[in-house]
Amino acid sequence: MLPEIWEPGLTVVFAAAAIDEVSATLGFRHMHPRSRFWDLLATGGLTEAPVMTKQERKALEKGHREGSLSDPVRSMFFMKKTSLLLRRGIGLTELNRRVAAAGEKDRAAAPTGDDVRRFLGDVERMRPAIVALIAPPETVLACFPEQRPDAAAMPGPQRWKIGDAEVWALGSTTGIARGEAATRQEDAFFALGERVTALRGQAAGS
Repeated sequence: MLPEIWEPGLTVVFAAAAIDEVSATLGFRHMHPRSRFWDLLATGGLTEAPVMTKQERKALEKGHREGSLSDPVRSMFFMKKTSLLLRRGIGLTELNRRVAAAGEKDRAAAPTGDDVRRFLGDVERMRPAIVALIAPPETVLACFPEQRPDAAAMPGPQRWKIGDAEVWALGSTTGIARGEAATRQEDAFFALGERVTALRGQAAGS
């Protein structure tokens, strides 16, 4: 399992339901060809440009397939990407950190009650300002039934918190998003970017 990109006091931590097998194999998160995560981060202004470009993902896949990418070079590459995210106050993790899943419909990807309790404890201990759930609405509803999240209705900020952390539900970033659903998700990432910018400004002025 890949180590979390998470340290105390980050501005926003993105939590997927589980890591996918492609990402686990290549050694970095959101590397699946159908993942829109890095593009959505840039769309929302959370990063100036995609941290991981499609060209970089293809090069890593080719290097892995052909065995032409050495472990030291790959580790250095990922360390730079990790450092960039942490400098922007961004963390990455999963609710289910037990297994790599074939996809979001894979039953093994479903977080258990123990997974969720571990995650809640980690959030209260690490104290991010925002927790952003990038999982299908039905997964969010199943994982947090007592909070009765409104993730199924519209992606964006939720009416509940984890400790002091705001909770945003943004939907899955893997797979094909079309039409109004894609627009709503892009709008939610944009709104999150504005909120993160505001929090950064508050921190700088304090």
